[in-house]
Formats: sequence, C-alpha cells, structure tokens
Amino acid sequence: MNKIRFIIFSFIITCGLALISEQAEAQRRRAVVRTRRGTTVVVRRPHQRTVVVRRAHVRYAELPRWGATVRVVPTGATVIKYKRTPYYFHGGVYYTRRGADYVVVRPARGLRIRVLPVGYRTVIVAPATYYYYYGTFYSKAPSTTDEYDVVDAPEGAVVDALPEGYEVETIDGKEYYVLDDVYYAEVDAPEFEDKIGYEVVVP
Repeated sequence: MNKIRFIIFSFIITCGLALISEQAEAQRRRAVVRTRRGTTVVVRRPHQRTVVVRRAHVRYAELPRWGATVRVVPTGATVIKYKRTPYYFHGGVYYTRRGADYVVVRPARGLRIRVLPVGYRTVIVAPATYYYYYGTFYSKAPSTTDEYDVVDAPEGAVVDALPEGYEVETIDGKEYYVLDDVYYAEVDAPEFEDKIGYEVVVP
C-alpha cells in the first residue's frame, strides 16, 4: 500500500514540475514592449519578427493598415501604371490588385506622380531633399520641376509617423520598427509636435 502511495505521489510531483516548467517557458517567451506610446504584450520567438497590434500613429489613424486587403479601392482612386503594373492611388495610399482583391502596398521605385499627397512632410538628408507620406519617400524628378519619383527610403531620414502595420524586431537588445523591410529607430525629434521621430537605419 505504501509503495502504491509513493508511486502516486511521485507521479503527481513529476506532473507538477512539468507544468511549472512549461509555464516558466511560456513566460520567458512573453515580453512587454514598452514605448512612449504605451505598453503592448507580445509573444516573441527566437529569430522571428513579431507583428505588434498597436494604435496607429495618430497622423495616419484614419488610413488603412499597411498591407491590408480590401475588396474594392476607394472611389475616385487614380490609376497609375508603372512597368505594366497598375497602382490605384487615393489619399496618399497605394493599392495593387492581388487576385480578386486589392492590397495596400508601397509603390515600386521609379513610379512618378504629379502631385504629392496632402499632408506630406519635407525631409532633408543633406544635401538631398525628400518628401514623405505614409511610409513612401519621393524626390523631385530630375527632368521636370513639377513631378515626383518614388525612391528608396534614404538612410538617416527622420519621419514623424509610421502607418499601422509595422513590425517590431529586436537586434542586440535594440528595438526597431520594420515597415516593408525598412528599419526605423525611435529617436528624439524636437522638431515634431510629440518630440518623437523614426529614423531610417541599417541595423
């Protein structure tokens, strides 16, 4: 009888230790991401980016999430073709067809527009001048004074906001915001209203 009790007791202890170990591992994988905009609990897995669900940065709060899929493009969208790919441009946001739907994307480098989105920001990375809105950078077209080309995000550019849909990646203990494979680091920016900026970096 005592032997049976001992076996049962040992089994209970083993199960309890396994449960505690599992809970500890789960807790280890959880991380609290703290920024000046609040606290978000996310699940981290080694060598993987974590999609973080946060309120959109205020300036783009009314715009669709980066990478969102919609059934129809907004009424009044302008069609801009570049290398046989049609983009649907509305309110500073670009959509392209994916199957039967449309997805919010960054347009290809080299796409040209005549009018910058309302609310764009001028960004200077000496000696060049860029224009930024909703994750997309532009520069003046070299052959004209009233058109603008989509360009790659210039290293060192500091912007005031990112559209919702970015990811957060931690490298060597430093947190980066990742939007369409472009890395941004949060920096002090007294020129902006909330004193926070996001600098294009190469981690």
